[in-house]
This record gives sequence, C-alpha cells and structure tokens, in this order.
Amino acid sequence: MSADAPLVTPVGLPRRFGAMLYDGLLLIALLMVAEFLIVAPFAITEDHPLFMAIHLYVPLLAFAFLGWFWTRPAGQTLGMQAWHVRLVDMDGGRADWRQAAIRFAVALAQWIVVLAAIALYVKGWWLAALPLAGLVMIGLMLARRDPQRLMLHDRLSGTRLVRVK
Repeated sequence: MSADAPLVTPVGLPRRFGAMLYDGLLLIALLMVAEFLIVAPFAITEDHPLFMAIHLYVPLLAFAFLGWFWTRPAGQTLGMQAWHVRLVDMDGGRADWRQAAIRFAVALAQWIVVLAAIALYVKGWWLAALPLAGLVMIGLMLARRDPQRLMLHDRLSGTRLVRVK
C-alpha cells in the first residue's frame, strides 16, 4: 500500500445499525407523505382497484430513495453521513444501479426474515420463529467474524461499507 492510498476501515454492526435507524426514520417519513399524496386524493381503500398498486409503489419508492443516494459520487444516505459511513464497490469506487438493486433486494429479504421471526414469536409460535431467529443470528455472527465486516447483501451486490472521517 502506498503512503498516499487511503486506509479503508470496515464498518461494524453498531455503526451499520445506527445509520440504518437514522435512514429508516427518514424513509418512513418519506413513505408516509408519498403514500398520503396518492391515497388521500384518490380515496384508495382496500376495495379500490389501485390498492394493490400501492404495495408495489412503496418498495419502489424506497429503492429509488436509497439507490439514488448509494449511486451518487458520495455514496452516502443522510444516515450514512451522520454515522460517517460510505458505500463503495469492492474496488473502492462508486456503486452502480445494478449493485444498488441487488443490495436493496437482498437486504429487504433479510428484513422480511427478521420481521417474520418477530411476528411468529409475538403470535406465540416460538418454535416456528426459532429457525428464522437462528438464521439471522448466523448471518450476524458471520458478519462479525468477517475481516471486512461484510454481510450477505454486501457480498452478493459486490459492495461494502467503509468508514469515512
């Protein structure tokens, strides 16, 4: 490594979760406003023909929001800026939209597993929640042991989070 090459510091779970919480709150606010702007004027309820379209609109808007930030030259959402984290490809360059789409889809699938485990546990089906919780814990332990702190969505998308000063 040359003297002028930047030192890349991997991002641990606490910093990842801090940025996710910050961005999650911003995303929830954005989705609430965006959904209100569609649902209220058209009086969309469960009986409305466009009700199912809203279920596609919300994740597409979430992807557009996150993907726009991830693919910009800074590679940072607002939460990532606050927690001094940047998304880069494996070579340290800017992530592209294909990588952002893979990252979003895999991360969304991981969150669905987490939420399914919680829902099953809350319903009292802890025996059914146990394998899902175990799967989540295995993923977190593997990320913790990884020298670059890569999670599944990092590996599959060819991206990683690095700490910035």
